[in-house]
Amino acid sequence: MPSSIGPFSAFVLAGGMSSRMQQDKALLRFRGHYLIEYAIDVLQQLTPDIRIIGDPLKYEFLKRPVIPDRIASHGPLCGIYTGLSIATNRYNLFLACDMPLMKPEFFRLLLERIGDADAAAMRLIDRKVEPLAAVYSKSGLPKIAENIASQYYKITDFLDRARVTYLGEEELSEIGLSARIFTNVNMPEDLLSLESNS
Repeated sequence: MPSSIGPFSAFVLAGGMSSRMQQDKALLRFRGHYLIEYAIDVLQQLTPDIRIIGDPLKYEFLKRPVIPDRIASHGPLCGIYTGLSIATNRYNLFLACDMPLMKPEFFRLLLERIGDADAAAMRLIDRKVEPLAAVYSKSGLPKIAENIASQYYKITDFLDRARVTYLGEEELSEIGLSARIFTNVNMPEDLLSLESNS
């Protein structure tokens, strides 16, 4: 890790409603572990400073600090706002609780590339951006606050206004990874597919 990065924090985003799953997907089992435990495992390989954004009553058993959203939640941008609001470090890793194939090497690459940007994220070949496995700088907090105040709750609305460093799939392949690491679990069949193809 570049020495210029300094200390950084990490947050697991676990405050969603899981409406498509019809249950709390963070607590679904995959290969004998809760989905949220995979996110924690990835992040703890990078920093000991890990917090969960979500319901403290649900996740206290994980023995990590759990922070409820500071404002009424209208999606993951509000969770990112909460994390950046309490963060003491400039750079902060955010990972959704439903990406069990994520690798720490990806976050190391983001940290190497973020520089002075407000965020570093992945842009896939189809131009889709993956904002829920990304690094956000506290420098972006005022813009996020402005978006929330204006009721623009999509993360992409913020990214369109922010200074963002985007990685491409060719950079993933250079470190031996593929877009498969961004596989997320939204529907019960997604979990079944992961089980059968792993």
